[in-house]
Amino acid sequence: MASILEQYQQSNLRSNKTNYPNTRLKDDETVPSSGFVNVMAEEERPIFNKVSTGFRTPVSTSIQRVAICSNIMLVALSSNSLRRICLFNKDLTDDVQIPGRLSDKVYRLFLDPTGKHAIISMDSMENYYLAASMKKVKPISKLKGHLVESVAWNGNSATDLTTKDILIGTSKGLIFETELEASAEKLRFQSGPERYIKQVYKLNKSEASETLERITGLFFDRFPPSSYRLDTRYFVIATTPNHMYQFVGELGQDQPLFAKLFSGYEGCPAQFLELPGETLNYSEFHVSYSRKEKIPVSFVWLTEPGIYHGTFDFEGAKPSVTAGTRLMRYDILDNSNTENATVSPPVSVTVTEFHALLLFRDRLNAVALLNEEVVFEDYFQGNAFNDVISVLVDPITKIVWMYSQVSIFQFEVIREDRYVWRMLLEKNKFEKAKQYCMDNPVHLDKVLTAQADHFFEGKDYEKAASYYAQSQKSFEQVALKFLDINKRDALKVFLIQKFSGLKSQDKTQMSMLLTWLTELYLNDIGKLKDDDKTESLEKMLTQFRDFLQKQQVTSCLNDNPTLCATLSDLIASHGDADNMIFFAKLMNDHEKVITYYTQRDRFKEALAALSNQRNPDLYYKFSPELIAHIPKDVISSWIMLKSNLDPKKLIPSLIHYGQHSPQSSEAIRYLEFCIRDLHNNDQAIHDYLISLYAKNKHEMKLEAYLQAQGRNVNYDPKYALRLCAEYRCHRSCVYIYAAMGLFDEAVELALKEVSVSLAKENAQIPDDDEELKRRLWLLVARHVIEEKNDIKQAMDFLKDCDLLKIEDILPFFPDFVTIDHFKDAICSSLQEYNKHIESLRNEMQEATESAKSLREDIQTMKNRAFYLFPCGHMFHIDCLMAEIEPHLNERQKSRLKELQKMLGTSYMNELQAAESASRDSCK
Repeated sequence: MASILEQYQQSNLRSNKTNYPNTRLKDDETVPSSGFVNVMAEEERPIFNKVSTGFRTPVSTSIQRVAICSNIMLVALSSNSLRRICLFNKDLTDDVQIPGRLSDKVYRLFLDPTGKHAIISMDSMENYYLAASMKKVKPISKLKGHLVESVAWNGNSATDLTTKDILIGTSKGLIFETELEASAEKLRFQSGPERYIKQVYKLNKSEASETLERITGLFFDRFPPSSYRLDTRYFVIATTPNHMYQFVGELGQDQPLFAKLFSGYEGCPAQFLELPGETLNYSEFHVSYSRKEKIPVSFVWLTEPGIYHGTFDFEGAKPSVTAGTRLMRYDILDNSNTENATVSPPVSVTVTEFHALLLFRDRLNAVALLNEEVVFEDYFQGNAFNDVISVLVDPITKIVWMYSQVSIFQFEVIREDRYVWRMLLEKNKFEKAKQYCMDNPVHLDKVLTAQADHFFEGKDYEKAASYYAQSQKSFEQVALKFLDINKRDALKVFLIQKFSGLKSQDKTQMSMLLTWLTELYLNDIGKLKDDDKTESLEKMLTQFRDFLQKQQVTSCLNDNPTLCATLSDLIASHGDADNMIFFAKLMNDHEKVITYYTQRDRFKEALAALSNQRNPDLYYKFSPELIAHIPKDVISSWIMLKSNLDPKKLIPSLIHYGQHSPQSSEAIRYLEFCIRDLHNNDQAIHDYLISLYAKNKHEMKLEAYLQAQGRNVNYDPKYALRLCAEYRCHRSCVYIYAAMGLFDEAVELALKEVSVSLAKENAQIPDDDEELKRRLWLLVARHVIEEKNDIKQAMDFLKDCDLLKIEDILPFFPDFVTIDHFKDAICSSLQEYNKHIESLRNEMQEATESAKSLREDIQTMKNRAFYLFPCGHMFHIDCLMAEIEPHLNERQKSRLKELQKMLGTSYMNELQAAESASRDSCK
């Protein structure tokens, strides 16, 4: 027998015929202006590409059935053996023998999606179970006598050891629920692998019915979760050669789980679809899952009149889950030109996500489900294709397989969705079409353009504008289309979308679009104002301002001052003051806003605009005019900014304010704030505050300020003195003289213009210069005696100042003054002298006694010698010797005596010399 490779090479002697949708540009289509080019190879690989499998059948055997799932291939041979092949590791291949007579053949072969569990149905109505871990098949005894036509696997829950709950359909119209297990204990102690098996439904309700409805297709799955809740419902689809039944409901808690679902159809028959047909004795039903979402998306049902196909709709509480169903008649598959030609039904059918694969005796056709066009035909040649049996799809790998009695072929599926976008486009399903051409900008542009044209023809102009903006259609053509029909709103949508798609480097295009959009908005606003349509006007103003506030717009304007100025002039040319102010604020052009308000005497609004920015130069520029009209508010705004303003630069504004308001109370408030809270030491600020105090006769504040300044002043003393003298603020002048250190002038001015008490205060200040202080007090005393003739007050000065004595002020008294006026002072002075003399006498006595005591101590010291060390310690000689000698050895003691003798001799010589010198000094 020829190998599979040889058979494949022979079959490819005849080229495959394809009929893919044309992707070339039509006569009226142009290459998009973006530069996208639709480049296609001259010979593009087909979607379905047949490749070799290398499978060899044993000698004198043929293939009965094949099942493939998850790269596990199970082949039933005519020798009643099963060959199990792991496709990704051919070394993992084994053969399993089916017990029974050789004449008993495999009727159906079912493999679950995991490739771990298989059910084998025999012509003799014996049924077997084979798991991946088993080397022998096990009979399913409770299914004996039933010809299994279909199995609905539980793909989401199956494990290596159990199938979980599955449904089985038989040739008698019965639906069983069972669970098959492959555990060693289960197989050892029980007769079969089934954990339980229970009939849950029967399609043939009438016992007298002669026609049995064979369940040739069976499928169930759970409803996918919706966006707002988890759906717990399940649906079951059962098909016969002529009927399709649908069941919807929830599962029970106890096995059999589907009993609860089917119990809802006991009283009323299940919804079904009936198609005509009497001669076709076989049928198939297959479901395809989405690659991305892993939910069922399409199905095919092989019937006598044609292939019934559709999609699934899980929304709502409908009794049916199928949608978009159509019957594809076989005559459309006839490519011969013969009239009234009939096409026999295919021998097998399966489905991928977008195509139905129909296996005929002489060919394999792939039909697009979206438009029912044949996109692929593979005609068979050679013995390898004799008696083809079936075509199937691995639900996990999505690989298509076809087999005959002697051969197995694989069809590689290459980008199955490559033409889906065009088929959806032809059906005006634009959003779905976009999903399948996101990786191809040319195709995406065609979909967007077609979608825009569709909405334009339907007069939904704003939607059309949105999609035109996303496409690469000529900007000028689109703009003119909307201008021709005077659809300004749609034009604005188009321009805004185009603007949003531009990049920051496209400055010219952005400037043009912004200017055009601004002009359109201003024209519409002006028209609405003229028509007095208030509500529409407010809406249009909101749209315009929202557009201007978009980040992309503001960034473009900030990067392009020329464009900003152009738009500002454009708005001004329309006389739209409100929008001009809004635009100026948006662009942070605060100077224009403030100027606008001040020119119209709207000073409070100007101050509010000034306060909303933090550029101090604008405060220096506009404050002179604003403070003249709203001084209190302006000063309050200055105070709120604290140290962010330079008070020196605000002096011109304060001077301007002083010209309009002689009281200058607000200026004084700000200057006091600067000095008190900001601790400002600028001389100009202090000088100006002094001038305002002096001019406005705020003498108490001026005096308090000068006293607080003390001698370390921040103002110009000469200027302040001249100013205070000009406005006759004599007390303040006294403080200034004192701050300058001119105490003589301070005291003289106080005595002359103010008061004696102020003079006394200033005379008391110089503590470090007693002579100056005495002189100042003498000035005060002389003034009191000579000018006021107040002898008593002059006498009080002697108490206030310790430096003055009665003899110091006696020369100032007039000659006619009697001693009675200052008798007490003289007596007090004499008493003080006596006390001083007595104090001196006591000090002399104490000195005499101290000298006497010292002489006695010296005499005592002469009689007892001692040693005085440089460190300050003194020790009597005899005491020191008594302490040291016990710690010395003989040699040290001898040396100590020698030193003591030498010191004694030296000491006596020095003492005699000192006595001799003392006697000489006494002479």
